[in-house]
Amino acid sequence: MIDGWGVFSQALWIIGLAVNLAVISTANYQAQVERVRLRQKLGEAGFQLGINLGMVLFCVGLLLAGRSWWEKALWGLVGVSFLAQLLWVGRVRFLASSRAVLREEASQPEPSAETAKPRSGGPRRWLGMVFLVAGVLILLGWLVVTSVQVFQHTLSLRAHLQSLERVARGNISRLGPAEWKEAGGHLTGMRQDLEALDAQLGPFLPLGRFLGWVPTYGGDLAAAPDLLDLAVAMVSAGDRTFRALAPALDLLAGEESGTDAGAAITERLLSILETAQPELQAAQQELAMAQELRSRLDRNRLSPQVAGLLDRLDRYGPWFETAVQGASLAPGLLGAEEARTYLILAQNNQELRATGGFISGVGELRIRKGRLESLTFSDSYAVDNLAVPHDLTPVDFQRTLFGQLWFFRDTNWDPDFRTSARRALEVYARDRGVRADGVIALDLTALQRLVKAVGPLQVEGIAEPVTGQNLLQVLRQEWGRSSAEEGQEWREWWLHRKDFMGPIARALMERLTTGRGLQAAALIPALIQILEEKHLLIYMADPEVAELLRARNWDGALVAPPASDALLVVDTNVGFNKVDVNIERSIHYQVDLTTPENPRAQLVLTYQNQSRRVAEACIQEARYGRTYADMTERCYWDYVRVYVPAGSQLVSGPPPALPAGSLLARSGEAYPQPPISPTLQADDWEVWTVFFALEPLGQQTWTFVYDLPPDVLDYSPDGSVRYRLWVFKQPGTGAAPLEVELVLPANSKVVSASPKDLPVISTDLKVDRTFELLFRRETRP
Repeated sequence: MIDGWGVFSQALWIIGLAVNLAVISTANYQAQVERVRLRQKLGEAGFQLGINLGMVLFCVGLLLAGRSWWEKALWGLVGVSFLAQLLWVGRVRFLASSRAVLREEASQPEPSAETAKPRSGGPRRWLGMVFLVAGVLILLGWLVVTSVQVFQHTLSLRAHLQSLERVARGNISRLGPAEWKEAGGHLTGMRQDLEALDAQLGPFLPLGRFLGWVPTYGGDLAAAPDLLDLAVAMVSAGDRTFRALAPALDLLAGEESGTDAGAAITERLLSILETAQPELQAAQQELAMAQELRSRLDRNRLSPQVAGLLDRLDRYGPWFETAVQGASLAPGLLGAEEARTYLILAQNNQELRATGGFISGVGELRIRKGRLESLTFSDSYAVDNLAVPHDLTPVDFQRTLFGQLWFFRDTNWDPDFRTSARRALEVYARDRGVRADGVIALDLTALQRLVKAVGPLQVEGIAEPVTGQNLLQVLRQEWGRSSAEEGQEWREWWLHRKDFMGPIARALMERLTTGRGLQAAALIPALIQILEEKHLLIYMADPEVAELLRARNWDGALVAPPASDALLVVDTNVGFNKVDVNIERSIHYQVDLTTPENPRAQLVLTYQNQSRRVAEACIQEARYGRTYADMTERCYWDYVRVYVPAGSQLVSGPPPALPAGSLLARSGEAYPQPPISPTLQADDWEVWTVFFALEPLGQQTWTFVYDLPPDVLDYSPDGSVRYRLWVFKQPGTGAAPLEVELVLPANSKVVSASPKDLPVISTDLKVDRTFELLFRRETRP
């Protein structure tokens, strides 16, 4: 919304300056023509009227734009002095004109120049000098006071900013409730400093737009109005949000008082969030304004110091926007208006699937008005209802897993989690008659870190407390315990082999919802970490929530970035075992840019099976062992899908061979050639595939060579070429080694690189990685 009053006040003082500039320019021109001094010309009544009128407009404009009472008083005093001179000069000129008219009408002789011009001496001149000197003294005093205050507020602002940097320590995910409180105090101080600077400097900052020519700092001066408005909007939104959510921080820190001790922490949190909604909506409007202001700024035109501050904003701003928008949407997610039902997928990443792991179990969580109404947890196989029709699986699923019907446990076949989650909701609704509002998927790594963050859990049926350190050991023991009991039928064991999941899930959920013994300072960073590393994925049907999750890349979406290279390697364990815990994988990616018009990529995937049990032959079969460890020491059956930009052309790759011990090869049925298609079709992607088995202690390397589409390179008018690469991490995987090598044309110079180690860098895929290289060919003389 346009601030009409602000525009009016700013326009007044600008018009006043323009009037003075026009008067002085005209007087200077006439003084040169008449060969008189400029001072003499400016002393004429007509020019005096113009100067005093301009100064009156200037003072009125600053009076209206002023924030403090003393500023308004000073500018009012100065304005009154110039207004008095304006009226006096106008009155004298009017009387002189009237006398001239009367003389002319009475046919009196023309008065001499000495008698015609208004008197310049006497009381009028003395009074004008008094007003002028008083105005100058007031103006100088204002400049001194304002300069001191600006300096003090600038130092205070810098101190608050440095303190915020120390609190965050370069990583916003480390902030706990205590650190958030400290940050809130600094935000309040920054808001006060910025509002004071805006009041004192705001009226003059538009003049900086005419100073862009100044060396080094010209860009800062030209952008000063937008920079200050951006800072004020961001800090005001931060301070507003902090004050609105301060009770929530007290609640999470266990310092809240005067609340119902019997209410769950989620119920109390819901009440706080509902109360905070007006302030959060106002903060969102300020953030939207800040985004618009940021879009106007070109960091390349700013000084290094100011550009660095802008970089900090770009780094922390999205986190802040996520927090504000998340707090605004949270009441709906907590069932403020109607009950919400969510599916919780327990994905075992020791049996890797496209979105994180085999779906071992599913929880059905129902929440209303912040209170947990119910939580049930069951084996994923128990969802199946063969009395209703089931859809057919994709062809590659049928040929690698030899399954033809979509069952709930296999719904996460698609690497795009949004697609897999929607399928899980559909299958669950069809088989169990329950329609859920979203899907939360977490793997064993996420569960381990969550338990570690919330503290030891006392779980029904498990003697020792469950901690982050012993969780995996407890799960393995519980899974295999009943199979070792004598006299128990195998089927009975199979039906109850995952019964331990429910008690662990309920103990964890009780800790999270009641808050008893909750370590919020450890929980918040843990949640952010597992979201960033894709051990926790969230899909919500609500469009606003879905948009928020997409913005933070927490929805596991498979989205091809425009005009850039991209790579995603998806491993799918189709061996009916848990061997991924013993698999070491690495990626080497080389892009040959020696001919930019035809960039060529070479992808080398290396797998090592560290299982120790030697197998005579690799047989793909659904077989349990007496212990969980037995299922980790087997052959690795992997179906690999390599996602590359649409338009890529495969030059060479692994042969479309079918492993001899696979279910399809041993079925005795006729199958088409090739049995496993080496290429697949996907939106905005080309997909290369390979299906293989890897024996214990074995190693396998696969190489794909393909031509990239030319539009992965961006050409600038100055002759430079920009190459961007996104390497996406598969959910559920660890920090797989990644090496990227870019081969540049001869006589090329690297202009900029991110990370700086390019064109050759060794890193890992703990999170999604982005690479950018700007190079230019240099012609030799």
